[in-house]
Amino acid sequence: MTFKEYKESSSTYTKTHENEEHKDIYSILKENKKNIIISFIIVFGLIFAILMLAGINEVIATLKKTNLWILGLTIIIQIFVYIIWAFRWKLILDKMDQAPNFLNVLGILMTSVFGNNITPGSIGGEPLRAYLLKENHDTPYEVGFASTMADRVFELLPFLLVSIIAVIALISWQLDLVPKLILITLILGTVFIFSIVIYAGINRELSEKIVFKILDSILPVVKKITHKIYNTDNLKEQAKYYIYNFNSSFTMIVENKLFFLGAFLALVTWGLDLLNSYLAFVAIGVTPPIEPFITVFTIAILLSFLPLLPGSLGITEIIMITLFIPVGISANYVLAASVVERIASYILPTILGLIAAIYYGRKIVKSDNYSS
Repeated sequence: MTFKEYKESSSTYTKTHENEEHKDIYSILKENKKNIIISFIIVFGLIFAILMLAGINEVIATLKKTNLWILGLTIIIQIFVYIIWAFRWKLILDKMDQAPNFLNVLGILMTSVFGNNITPGSIGGEPLRAYLLKENHDTPYEVGFASTMADRVFELLPFLLVSIIAVIALISWQLDLVPKLILITLILGTVFIFSIVIYAGINRELSEKIVFKILDSILPVVKKITHKIYNTDNLKEQAKYYIYNFNSSFTMIVENKLFFLGAFLALVTWGLDLLNSYLAFVAIGVTPPIEPFITVFTIAILLSFLPLLPGSLGITEIIMITLFIPVGISANYVLAASVVERIASYILPTILGLIAAIYYGRKIVKSDNYSS
């Protein structure tokens, strides 16, 4: 499949999904306002409970020891993570002949990071990227959205490698049998979900059947719990839309020999994230043993894909505390290191993303006013 053929097929298939083009940052926030508020209430409750159990005074005392030079280094590393990610996405856009300049690609990416960081389950980022590409660069929405799906394809190989490492490490990990089985089950469950996603890149028809069966099984339970009415046909159409885009993206990337370069860049960013987490401990005066640290980090990252809380806040910390205690690192040190790491990986990107969202929002409003 050539890029020209891919764009034409995407355009034809997605005509029925033109309503997705209006997924700007304001509509995303408005549509998910209730979920966002509830999620952050849960997050604050979790963090408060963790702080109380770990000892808030001990955590504060540990944070006062933070080496600001190392904290600065984690911020610089995080900046490189987003630069590499933007370059990775631009590889796809360049091949599609739809790429704005690099600074705009980076700015749009940061806006999507803001959308992901404040919405449960990171549901706001990809549609927002496509919307901003359309409004600022006249990139057809279906092409922009497909480029974000293709960008996610690059993360499949690193994810599978990390999953294998996590399961092998857990088997040899000195944990009680029940916690070990629970963690292995959760990881394998996550791998299973991602395997379905990967298979969508190979066999679209069978993937649709699997997803439809899952929806038919889950929706009645969800309806009973939430007391809401869901349009099953509409959900299935949306599922077909995402599966089609992912399938086309996967085929396009493989046939145009971008997969291994993109996967390598994804591995580099995961490695930099690992380094940042390690430096966060070093910044507060703790030097974790390398092998257990890599194991804990890997497991925590994998399990953080499961919850539907913004940025996996609270969940990642609970997992890391549980797994670091057997290594001899107490909860107050884990929480303090998490705060240091979150400054670079969550707080700063969210602030920069908000600034970018305001910039592009005002730009779009001015453009609409000028057109009218």
